[in-house]
Amino acid sequence: MKTSTKLSLLTLLLFGAGGYLVIEYAQDQDFLEVLESGRGINTQLMTGLIAGMLASVVAVGLISRRFFKEEMECYKGLIDQLNLRFLDIIFLSLCAGIGEELFFRGGIQPFLGIWWTSILFVLLHGYLNPKNWRISIYGMVMVGIIAGFGFLFRDIGLISAMTAHAVLDIVLLIYITSYAPE
Repeated sequence: MKTSTKLSLLTLLLFGAGGYLVIEYAQDQDFLEVLESGRGINTQLMTGLIAGMLASVVAVGLISRRFFKEEMECYKGLIDQLNLRFLDIIFLSLCAGIGEELFFRGGIQPFLGIWWTSILFVLLHGYLNPKNWRISIYGMVMVGIIAGFGFLFRDIGLISAMTAHAVLDIVLLIYITSYAPE
């Protein structure tokens, strides 16, 4: 099994199970009710798709700037080690979108709120780094994007946030894997 497949499944299972446990036992809510709450499935999917694409425009717009070249080369080197094909990118992005949003949005956000949950999410991904101001600028932008996913969960539904997250990851991974340094 490829490393990327293992990482994808680990993300889905650990974060997904964590979200399930927090929802069921710490929040004392029914997991399926949380998953099914919000607007209709078509509205959630379409809203998530649009939000994910808009977030992608912002994120790619930032990381494609010349000042971010060194970081892009570093991230490209790390991601290239995974030898991702298109279907790997889709699978990885879906697992991250589903698993992480179950945990952070469904599980943690009701306790910490949208903004603290978003800061925690970005911090755990390593994008708020006082030793690297470029990554921290990206991290601050990501806090805003991830907070947007929090508002999607609150106002539209969890599936909308999952979809937006997966779309953002798909676009970013495609961009990074196809990035050719100047």
